[in-house]
Amino acid sequence: MKFITIRKNNFNREDPLKISSSSLLKYAGFEEYEGFEDILDNFRYVSGRRFHNSDTSKYSLPNDKTELDRLELSHGLLKHAFDGNYSSPMHDQLKDGITVLDIGCGTGKWTIENAVEYPQSTFVGIDMSPIFPTEDRPQNAGFIECNVLYGLPFPSNTFDFIHQRLLHAAFTEEQWMKVIKEIMRVLKPSGYVEFLELDGLNFNNSGPRTKEIMNKVKQFYMAKNICLSVPAKLKGFMDSTGRLGKVSIENRILPVGSWGDTFGELMLEYISMSFESYSVIMTRKFKFTDQEYRKLFSDFIQEVEIRQLSLTYTRFYAQKII
Repeated sequence: MKFITIRKNNFNREDPLKISSSSLLKYAGFEEYEGFEDILDNFRYVSGRRFHNSDTSKYSLPNDKTELDRLELSHGLLKHAFDGNYSSPMHDQLKDGITVLDIGCGTGKWTIENAVEYPQSTFVGIDMSPIFPTEDRPQNAGFIECNVLYGLPFPSNTFDFIHQRLLHAAFTEEQWMKVIKEIMRVLKPSGYVEFLELDGLNFNNSGPRTKEIMNKVKQFYMAKNICLSVPAKLKGFMDSTGRLGKVSIENRILPVGSWGDTFGELMLEYISMSFESYSVIMTRKFKFTDQEYRKLFSDFIQEVEIRQLSLTYTRFYAQKII
């Protein structure tokens, strides 16, 4: 299988000229280009799981079929919890036709779903791993293989709306600031930026087994200098740009386990898939045997119901004023 690879140097990021929607889609894979790479060059395999193959990124979760299923489930859960795919006041503009960027698009679910709903708008999804669709996508949606830490491959003031979510385990604090600076560069004046994040290492009402697992994962991320507790810091990152208006914040506490009915059961399925991804960290970094980790995970499942665990997700959105 081959994937289209569009590199950063396809754009002059400082080009002051505005680019058209057709140009965006051209660079997002709607025309054939030289420079294809085999998909195997983009991935590496550890303990039977597939991971991205970028030395610059600190993102540590897999990107194989199991992980893609987890991301798809996450999308549906978050859309339901927040009553929609976004909170920014962009509905009318999206209906009329604007340009939208989805950073860390993953499977492309958010990008495609919105492209179908708003056919007059142009949607571009970027991700460092080419796990997004290469076929069967709307004509107004395209995807680019791109590591945001290298910079966004677009001219300044290109997008009316920029969306990014669930990259809480991807960046150092310095990298967060760098990414937000780039977002400000490519976001048009009066455009909106929206983030959705969680403190994924801290369950509400955690018990001892839950804390044991999450403390190990926290140690792993701290050793990589990953910025922890992103929701507690993200508003400050946004305010520090001096280029955004009031940051609006929406919180949702999502139940994990059957105590939260069907939604809670689906959340537990999603979390269980996350913990399956953590198994590589636990067995390779902290030398747990598979049996030891399975026992620890089994104890976690019991704590889920006894202690009625939950996670808090937060949306942040604001308008560019300068």
